[in-house]
Amino acid sequence: RKRDLFYNGIKDSLEVVKPEGAFYIFPKVPEGTTGGEFVKRCIEKSLLVVPGSACSSRDTHIRISYAASDELLKRGIDVLNAVAKSFR
Repeated sequence: RKRDLFYNGIKDSLEVVKPEGAFYIFPKVPEGTTGGEFVKRCIEKSLLVVPGSACSSRDTHIRISYAASDELLKRGIDVLNAVAKSFR
């Protein structure tokens, strides 16, 4: 349920594959930016996400855990969508 909530909340703003398991999602950041730059903007809005380069060779993605309350997930969705829009 949480996976679907989070996936459906960001899929129109970020390129993302729906996870089949686990408790994290690995969306691609918008063209023209890096995972590190995207993370910096999220942190400025008090949202901590991890650059994809921390767990893969791709600095084109971010890693996000959706093992959180629905309220926190909805706030995270709002921030991610706003940050994604700021790069377009």
